[in-house]
Amino acid sequence: MFQTMRYRFVYHLSVAVLLGLIGLLPANAWAQDASDTNVELLLLGTKGGPALLTPKRISQSSALIVDDEIVMIDAGYGASLRLAEAGQSLKNLRSIFITHLHSDHVLDYPALVMNAWATGLKKPIDVYGPTGMQAMTDKVWQMFSVDIDKRVADEGRPDPRKLVDVHQIDAGSVVDDARMKVSALRVPHPPFGDGEAFAYRFQVAGKTIVFTGDLHSFPDGFTAFAKDADIMVSEMVNADAVQALSQRIGNGDTLAKAILSHHVTGAQVGRAAQAARVKKLVLSHLVPADDPSVTEQSWIDAVRGDYDGPVVVGRDGMRINVVGKPDNDSQ
Repeated sequence: MFQTMRYRFVYHLSVAVLLGLIGLLPANAWAQDASDTNVELLLLGTKGGPALLTPKRISQSSALIVDDEIVMIDAGYGASLRLAEAGQSLKNLRSIFITHLHSDHVLDYPALVMNAWATGLKKPIDVYGPTGMQAMTDKVWQMFSVDIDKRVADEGRPDPRKLVDVHQIDAGSVVDDARMKVSALRVPHPPFGDGEAFAYRFQVAGKTIVFTGDLHSFPDGFTAFAKDADIMVSEMVNADAVQALSQRIGNGDTLAKAILSHHVTGAQVGRAAQAARVKKLVLSHLVPADDPSVTEQSWIDAVRGDYDGPVVVGRDGMRINVVGKPDNDSQ
């Protein structure tokens, strides 16, 4: 009897392995069941806008750390330094997802790829972004061509131009493999046109993390895009504080009007998160982020008209556990 049971067990195990090999089981079946996978969200820069006003908050960038691999979402000024401060080795950079080409989202892109290379990068990096991403990358190589050529010849380093693969994306599926699924949604973000700004949805180890990117309103289809997300990382603007900011920086009403027409308010964020039944809302790309009259509670109160789930106000250096550890939002 025990011999018969052993044969049945081996048979069923063999069938399961065969189905997985030929693709009849879900592509991410093993990743979803991988209890030893660790996923952490790092908020590297949580300030909206390009002005460098204080080292406590710098421009927008985030990272998903999947085991030891770094997946970047935007690369605002100081992103590579913030990664080092978080104890991450830049040679583990595997992919970069750019929401749009405003400078506060890409200013550290050249530094990020060059610092990763200088740190010992040997594996390829995939870069995803809107039209213009390839042209920007070509300019990076042009700008650093002297340094690259000399270090390749003198130090025996691999050529970074052969390690970075750029994908100019459109809405829909961006990545679909056994480890991670990523999709993109077009979002309206003046003065960018249609297809020049994106939100991203990441599915990894059974969890869903959505990044809104910059947008002036949540487009049709966003509710389905963000549905049941475990975490939604959203930008947000405080209208009253923007008026004071514009007076400090200059351009007065013109600057204030532009900023307010580019970004979503707390009321809009709260409605979108509630409609999508988001499990946790993380506020980042705060505009403005340095006004002492706008407290953490101010940001939270602004979304509370509709959203009743947990809200985290992002700070530079904050770590949010997604998979693998007890949840402990910390700075």
